[in-house]
Amino acid sequence: MKKIILAAAASLTLAGCAGPSVMPPNTSTGNQTEAYSADFDSVWEGAVDWFAVNNIPIKNIEKDSGIIGSEYTLGANYSQIDCGTVNPGAMHILLNQNVVANINVLVRETSAGTTVQPNVFGHGTAMLRDNWNGMPVQLRLDNCVSTGELERSLHQYLSRSL
Repeated sequence: MKKIILAAAASLTLAGCAGPSVMPPNTSTGNQTEAYSADFDSVWEGAVDWFAVNNIPIKNIEKDSGIIGSEYTLGANYSQIDCGTVNPGAMHILLNQNVVANINVLVRETSAGTTVQPNVFGHGTAMLRDNWNGMPVQLRLDNCVSTGELERSLHQYLSRSL
């Protein structure tokens, strides 16, 4: 009986010391390519306007290759990117998460019009505090995936404005 009690106590003690972890995000929303029956220049201008209207800074833009790229920090309570669920464990407190979204939009002219393919992904960090010694702990959030929100927003904007 003593062995069972000792084993149970040891298991509970060790479980309480489990470190922070991240449950991986849901799978990506997949290919979000849409075709528009409009000329390249009109679709290009619409895509650039979408970035401006949504206050998303453009990092790279190259009209000849049809690429618009952005990298920006999302605010609190973001919903555009899924980085998984942070479990601080029993010995840590989650303070905040900083997530950077990458948006690459490919605009391509086709025989039937123009296609737009947004690709959204991200990465970030979770800041925790160790309850035992008060020291900060940083946890990497790699391979964040899109929730589809930005892609839907872009395509809705283009559909309304073209």
